[in-house]
Amino acid sequence: MTKKSHEQPDETAPSTGKTASGLASPLDTLLGYRVRRASMAMIADLVDALRPFRLSVGEASLLILVGANPGCRQSDVGRTLEIKRANLTPLISRMKARDLVADAPIDGRSLSLTLTPDGTALRDEMLSRVLASDRKFAKRLTGDQKALFAALEALAR
Repeated sequence: MTKKSHEQPDETAPSTGKTASGLASPLDTLLGYRVRRASMAMIADLVDALRPFRLSVGEASLLILVGANPGCRQSDVGRTLEIKRANLTPLISRMKARDLVADAPIDGRSLSLTLTPDGTALRDEMLSRVLASDRKFAKRLTGDQKALFAALEALAR
């Protein structure tokens, strides 16, 4: 018997074991569930790493991206981070209020973004903790990291 893609998973599929509560979990056989759980664990660790800097994941992402692309257009940052303009403007305002990011007009309505010296210093210090968090999880993986990144990219399309 073949399953159609819209059907529920086979309830007789083996579970990967019991949960902490002692329940068998067929959820553990679902790729999406496993990816979500892994993502939640990684984001929780990242949030902890960023806490001393009083930065959200979005703010840290902005600092890393702008630091790598000084003078980039604000609109390009929004597209790259997949942040809507309505959410990006207050994010940048918070970073400007902390003197971490500076903007400058390019033309008409476009703004360029650059890290301030304080922003660069904070990004450098914060980035070491972000990378340490990333390495902690990467060490738990086996196999080719390039292949994993390609597979994750394919899932995101």
